[in-house]
Amino acid sequence: MKKYLIASLMLASLNAFSQSYLILSNGVTLTTDRAGFIYDFGHFNVPYKVKINGGNFLVTSKKLSTIDKNGLLFEKDIEVEEIKGKGLNYFIRDDNRLFTIDENGFVYEYEEDIKVFKKALGFGGNYFTVKPENKKMNVDLYTVNNTGNYFKLKVDGLNPADITSHGGSYFQTKEGIIYTVSKAGFVFPKAEIKTGEIKKAGGNFFIDANNFLYTISEEGLLILPILPANIVVADIVKIGANYMLDSSGRIFVVDQNGEMFERTVTHNLSSAKILSL
Repeated sequence: MKKYLIASLMLASLNAFSQSYLILSNGVTLTTDRAGFIYDFGHFNVPYKVKINGGNFLVTSKKLSTIDKNGLLFEKDIEVEEIKGKGLNYFIRDDNRLFTIDENGFVYEYEEDIKVFKKALGFGGNYFTVKPENKKMNVDLYTVNNTGNYFKLKVDGLNPADITSHGGSYFQTKEGIIYTVSKAGFVFPKAEIKTGEIKKAGGNFFIDANNFLYTISEEGLLILPILPANIVVADIVKIGANYMLDSSGRIFVVDQNGEMFERTVTHNLSSAKILSL
């Protein structure tokens, strides 16, 4: 059964567009929205108390908080101490219950498939893989969509056991083929686009072994974007769900369409301590 868990809204509704965050060493917590804008809503989290960081959620002192598509932060009355695995918009708690977070920041708990979740072995941003029988070679693929639902998916020509690199909304197989996962949870092969091996994996972007930067739109498009003027791909040192930081503390974001922008904030982002991923 899908359980709807009521949240405590920490902020009034604002006219903004989110799905990620970063926490500086002084505890300042910034959020980002789907359009790639960055907000300082006055939130504070002591970095050493953040024990679990996902794409649009974090756990501080065992309390779960989520970020919605508008960049608003919600605190939940849900306790999380240990997890088995996590992605951008879900985690499997150590009791093998699956928790998903939809684009509005609401949390859903699934417990009817505990035996399935117990056998999860590979964790991506909005998908995970499961080995259903220990004596068999088959592996199943599950995706989690933007409404908080999950389902098992079969993709023609894909053996989930061949996945070698688990990224955010994408993965790469041993043949080097990139597959993208849309916000609706559908999987698309991108065999026609030849990329190198994934070297740095973000939520909706990755950098390959040739230092090419690719982005993934919410609809599952794999894109070689127009890069911001100041970015040097080789100088990217920190990576989040939909943003990256260079050695000078400049931040570059990827929006829902896979387009890239440089953003300016008043904080020193070189001190970023906790990233959303």
